[in-house]
Parts: sequence; structure tokens; C-alpha cells
Amino acid sequence: MTVDPEVDAQLPGASDAEGWRRMHPLSPLLRGGLALIVIAGIILANFRDHFVQFFFANNLDDGDSSVDVSGDRDLVDLYEFLVAEGLLLAVLGGLLLVLLLIVLFSWLAWRFATYRITDAAVEVRNGVLFRSHRRAPLERIQSVNLQRSLLARALGLTKIEVVTAGQGGKVELSFLGHRDAKTVREQILQVSGSRRRGGAAADQRTVAEVAGPAPVGFDGSVYSEASDSLTARAHDFVDTDIDPGALEAQTLVKVPVGRLAASIALGWESIILVLLIIGIVVGGAVLEAFLIFGIIPLLIVMASIMFGQFNKGFNFTLSRTDDAARTGSGLTSTITESIPFGRIHAVEARQPLLWRPLGWWKVRITTAGHSVAQGGQNATQNVVLPVGREADVLRVIETLLPGSGGQAEEIESLRDGLTGSAEHYVRGGKRSGAVLLWGRRRAGLLLQDTGDDDATLRIRRGVLTRSLSIMPILRAQSIQLRRPLVHRMLGLASISAHTVLGPVRMEMRGIELGTAREIFDALAALVLRVQGAEAQRIFDARTPALPAGEAAGTDERTSEA
Repeated sequence: MTVDPEVDAQLPGASDAEGWRRMHPLSPLLRGGLALIVIAGIILANFRDHFVQFFFANNLDDGDSSVDVSGDRDLVDLYEFLVAEGLLLAVLGGLLLVLLLIVLFSWLAWRFATYRITDAAVEVRNGVLFRSHRRAPLERIQSVNLQRSLLARALGLTKIEVVTAGQGGKVELSFLGHRDAKTVREQILQVSGSRRRGGAAADQRTVAEVAGPAPVGFDGSVYSEASDSLTARAHDFVDTDIDPGALEAQTLVKVPVGRLAASIALGWESIILVLLIIGIVVGGAVLEAFLIFGIIPLLIVMASIMFGQFNKGFNFTLSRTDDAARTGSGLTSTITESIPFGRIHAVEARQPLLWRPLGWWKVRITTAGHSVAQGGQNATQNVVLPVGREADVLRVIETLLPGSGGQAEEIESLRDGLTGSAEHYVRGGKRSGAVLLWGRRRAGLLLQDTGDDDATLRIRRGVLTRSLSIMPILRAQSIQLRRPLVHRMLGLASISAHTVLGPVRMEMRGIELGTAREIFDALAALVLRVQGAEAQRIFDARTPALPAGEAAGTDERTSEA
């Protein structure tokens, strides 16, 4: 592994001979040092009297001391006691020693926490006694995220999270200065994109020209270069991390705050909360009145869930950069996720029952890199549109899956799958009502073969919550035709396509057996054709071209053979 000099020259800070760089000097505060100081202060404030009793009361010369250490006196009495016994300097020295040890350990943690970007991977090393070395291969990077808690924003720091395709695989660079973090992210995306394409450049930019975008305010204004450090820190604090190019092209998808709040109020969580409250109140009136007090913890839990949804969806924006689709959101803490094109395995638009009159939809995706425990079900990064209208959904799908909604015919095809009659979709069999129930009228499957890499599998379903799931054929891991017991009894079959672990399920049930077999054969042939062409293209890109003379000689020898 080598370090590209052009990339290395653009990264913040100085590197050693092997290309390793250190994190921001304030990183230890956000990685445990500050928490240690706060915990130590709480312990000293609450147990100071016990400490005095244990360390000093037994050392008194006689029992005539009038100093009260029972906990009923204030801090002034403790100070007078230490002065009277000549122990003030010893206590202050001990506290100073503790602070020096904290500073020393924080400094050591900072000295031993380094990162580098090579031509093959992003690497992070940390630890003093127990060393760790983590690598994120460039070809396996699924997304590059910037995370900032409220304290990190106040300090001007940002954590970079590099998510790979392994289960729970992620490499964290915590922490860098905010603008430095944006520059490092752009370099990672550019280098990994070039690596995925076999070294081919994505556009006319060189790596040396890639830098973090200028800060953008909540009103969409791009801040100019700050005249002083305080102004620069204020710009970084409110930065929404939107690519200025997306602002100029007006390709943003934004979620108004009022719509976000209304969508949460009309969501299933709110409906369940109202039903539970009604049930508890009625139960308390009929049975025992004390049951009404059960509402209090329920309200706290549900309120925290709904506030979490509002906090994470606040000021949501989705834009398209040169190398990736980028989402950003957050009120107290912010997260910006950059997903390179080609790393999205499936997209799903969902519409809860109470959203239907308003025409609102939610969009979530499946990407690699989630742990088995998460399953991708509730991870924040799976939601790429908390709530939006049909036009927003179409724009999001086009942003995430280029080629799926760019032409008028493709847009009409998507709109037909969302809210139309799904004329060209394969529907459930005559006896599919036993397995699809009330969802039989909506359920359908479509193979959208465009003749190139943009071919997709589309499945729509749902009664109370409508959905349209889209999977690029290029991302299919396997396909399956299966016949559970009820399906076999009714002469039906189920078709499913498997991707990486995530929330989007690609399965259509209740298809007539003969039709299901035809779909399975057509889907298998489409997967082989599309993925085979992609594999050949990657092979050609990574195979160096022979000189003209050698190529001609090779042709002659092949002809003779």
C-alpha cells in the first residue's frame, strides 16, 4: 500500500514518512476525557464528606475538634477544616495530580490516534496499551458520514464514519476540525470512486482540486471566507453541509419543518399512542382509577420517540454531488451521509394510511454495512426522505438510482407504480386472496428491462401502508422461487430477490405457478446479462491496454493457433 502524493498534499495537517496524520488535539475531550472530568466532579461533589471522614477524621490528634464532617455543613466548613489541619495544600496537590494524569492520558491518546488514506484503504490506529488498527478498503466503502453532536459543533469538531460492506464494518476518524473533515470526506469519495472504476477518472477534476465545500446556512446562503476565527466558528456551527453546486442547480429536496411535525403526528406511533391512552383511561374509569397513572411513563416513552424523529429529520436535505448522493439533517446533533453511486441496493417508498389524503411518502434504502442486530430496520441512515410529496419521491429515486426517472416515460412508469393502476405489473393469481388478503388489488411485480445496466425489479404492495420497492438488477445477490404450504395447496408461488441486510424486502407472493416460473427464468436471465456485462466492463477497465505492436502480434499468434 502506498500513499498518493496528490491526495496526501491536500489532506489537513502534516504527515509522517508513512502518511499517518493525527486527529484534532481536542479529540480526547469528546472521546471520554470530558466525561471523566464530569464524573469525577459529580463524585467529589456528592461524596466529599465521606472522603473527609475516611481520609482525615481518623488522623485528628484529639476528640475536641469542633469541625462537623457529617454532611450538614457547607463547602466553607470543609475549607476551614482543611486549613485548620494543614491539609489544604495536600488536597490541592492531589487534585492537581489527578488533573495532570487526565491531561497526560489525553495527550497520549491523541498522540497514538492516527489515520491515513492510501491507494487501497482508509486506515485508523489508536490505543496506548491496547493497540487497534482498522482498515476500510476503498472498494468496499458504502458511505462516508459526518456526525456532529451539539458539543462537537460548539468545539468546531466533526467525526467521520466510513461504512464498509462488512457486518458492522465501520472505521471512525474522531475527531477532526469541521472543514478538515469535509476535505477528508471529499478525498475519500474521490479516491474510492476512482478505485471502483478501475482507476478511471470520474470527471475532469483532479484529486488535487477536490476540497470541502464552503459552509451553507439554514437559509441556503453560501458563506464567504470569514474574516476572523470567531466568525468562521459560527459559520461551521450552523453549516448544513450542502454542496453549493446542488444549490446552483436547484436539485435539492428539502422537508419543511411544519410538514415534518405533521407527518409525525399522523404516523403510526401517534395513532398507537392515542389508542393506548383511550384504552387506559377507559380501563381506569371502569376498573381501577390508579390505572390512569400508567399513562405517564407511556407518554414519556412515546414523546421521546417522536421527538427523536423530529430531531433527526429537522432541516432534512438531499442533494446530488459529482460522486455521491448526500443527505443531511439534525437539530441538536447533525449527520451528513454521502452514499457513492452504485452502493444503493434497494429503494422503497412508503405511505402510511393517514398520509394518503395529503399525498405524502417516506423513502428509505438498503445499503451494506449494517450489523445483524440493527438489520437496517431502524437505523437513521436508512431514511433518505422523512416525508415528501410525489414529486419529491420521483426526484429522490432519480437521485439515488440514476436512469430510473430521468425520461418522461420512466417518470410515468414510477408514478404508475406509486399511485396508478399498475397496468403492466404481474398481479396475484385468482386464489391469491388467501395469502394477500386485502392487499391483492395493489400487489404487483414488474421487470423493468431498459436494455442496459439501469434494469430494475419493482414490487408494490400494502393496504394500510402502501409501498413501492425498487431494486437495481445489478445489486441482486440471488433470486428464489419458493412455495410454502398454503401456496402449494392453491397452486401459487412466491418470487423474491435477495440483497444485503436491510429494511427493503423484495418479495411478491401469490403468483400463479406457471407465471412465477416464467418470471423466475426471465429474472435469472436478466441478472446474468446485466451483472455479466458489468463484470466484463470492470475487467476491461483494470486490464492495461497492450501497445499496438504487441496487440497485433497477439492477434497473429491467435490466428495461427
